[in-house]
Amino acid sequence: MMISYKKYFSGLLMAGTLVFSGCQKEAFVETNINPEGLTSVPPANQFLNATISLHGQDFEAYYDLYQRIMPWMQYSTGVNGNGQNFTQVYDNFSQRYGRLYNGVGNTLVDVEKLVGNLAAEEQPRYVHMIRIARILKAYYTFYVSDIYGSIPYTEAFQARYGGTLTPKYDPQQTIFATLDSELKEAITVLKTPQTASQVALGSNDQYYAGNTQQWVKAANALRLKIAMRLAKRDQATMKAIATEVLSSPATDLMSSNTDGWVFVTPASFTGGSDANWNPANLRAGKPLVDFMWDTQDPRLDAYFTPNSYSQANIDLLISGGQLPAGTKESRRYLGGFTSPDAARTAQNVQRYYSPRYLTLNGSRTAIDTLSYIQPRLFQAGYADAAGTAGTGRNYFPVITYADFCYMRAELAAQAVTSESAKTWYETGVTASLDWYDAVAQGAQLTNYTPMTATEKTAYLSNAKVAFNAAKAMDLIASQEYIHFLRQPSEGWATWKRTGIPNPSSTLPLPALISNGATLTVPRRAPLGIPNVNDPNYANRKAALDEMAKESGFGTDPQDATGRVWWDRP
Repeated sequence: MMISYKKYFSGLLMAGTLVFSGCQKEAFVETNINPEGLTSVPPANQFLNATISLHGQDFEAYYDLYQRIMPWMQYSTGVNGNGQNFTQVYDNFSQRYGRLYNGVGNTLVDVEKLVGNLAAEEQPRYVHMIRIARILKAYYTFYVSDIYGSIPYTEAFQARYGGTLTPKYDPQQTIFATLDSELKEAITVLKTPQTASQVALGSNDQYYAGNTQQWVKAANALRLKIAMRLAKRDQATMKAIATEVLSSPATDLMSSNTDGWVFVTPASFTGGSDANWNPANLRAGKPLVDFMWDTQDPRLDAYFTPNSYSQANIDLLISGGQLPAGTKESRRYLGGFTSPDAARTAQNVQRYYSPRYLTLNGSRTAIDTLSYIQPRLFQAGYADAAGTAGTGRNYFPVITYADFCYMRAELAAQAVTSESAKTWYETGVTASLDWYDAVAQGAQLTNYTPMTATEKTAYLSNAKVAFNAAKAMDLIASQEYIHFLRQPSEGWATWKRTGIPNPSSTLPLPALISNGATLTVPRRAPLGIPNVNDPNYANRKAALDEMAKESGFGTDPQDATGRVWWDRP
């Protein structure tokens, strides 16, 4: 696959459409070279720049998600199965670290600096905008530290404003505590009436259009998500944060899919079918497909494509002598084997990886037995079989309402709260079904049939889905794993936090076997070995040395099977 790097610059988003401005592109470049150039850029524009930088990462989509996390988590495989050492290949992983310091964090700091350059009487009108920018910065800092551990934060982002070029690395536990404090402060300020009328982000905020109450809900959901990472390191703090968040007024908490923290863009945002966004070669993983098929999950056709064995194609194969007369269409959703050895047995190669061929519309066409990931779920502009590019919308979830419900269900199941695990589990499943139904239609997925109320009710009552208090965490985590197909990093985190799915869970994930040996799935980003010529060598080495004291860190910094601070056995 040819890799084409694409850069996205600032623009105005009007009526739901990204319009990229050449003048703003020049301003964006200038601000990265000369901070004086920021004086001509409105603070709200830098918030939009940061948002586009956060979500517009085609290298992250291609390398981090498609090539690494999704196969590791058995959401997908390569066309002919996974390579023998696929869990040990980390090249170009991870993209998020550099983006924090060159595109998201620094640009959000610019928002505050730009406000500070305004006339004194104008600055009180930007109190809310600054807090919203801090919430987004907190999220992305958490997102990076989540798989890196210690990173620069308190001394970062300040170099071009006279700060240090060699920032210290904050330990992950310090970062999480700092972010929680910043989020609490932001919530308080956003809920406090201001004496000056506030300048709204408006269309520069493609999450909530500058609605401060929605940002309060997002910040509370993020506080809860960070707290969930503490379960095995500091349960007392986790419980204190969860109790505080969930005791907030109902109006400050997510209560429907409309509250979800999601970036929605036109199809053009992820480019054409030849871009790095292209998910065309992602086979569906067998464990997830089988579970969804067995439980009659209404999301099945939103997640995966049907194989090529339509009755029309079967009839053509019969007439060509490739199938026996009387063959009928049966199951059209089949996933690929996730273990390298299973994909290479002679029997499986013959049955699943050796397509028959037909000449259709003058072209020799493979009649494929296996399904793929629904491409427009990840790239709305993906062209269909007829070559027609999609014109639907892309959806980039940060924290959905279903995610928020599942967190509440987990906390209840573990008696951290006194809420009903059953209620929040069922609410979460329903929210996930509804969200993917809306996304499938909004992204204009091919071969998708909108869900019915009957299908949703039947799914919740399926024996493998219906709530059972005796195996509450198993059920909740399994449904979280399913929900996070569009957000594989969170599926990975769920597996690390809970150990679910696993070979014996409700949704079973088999061990990954290669050449007869069980592969170990990575748990963090590989951390580069510090170079003595790096100006920040001392701080970087000190951070790695401190992280290495933790049990389970790994054999060396580049050992991605090691663990960061929050990820305990």
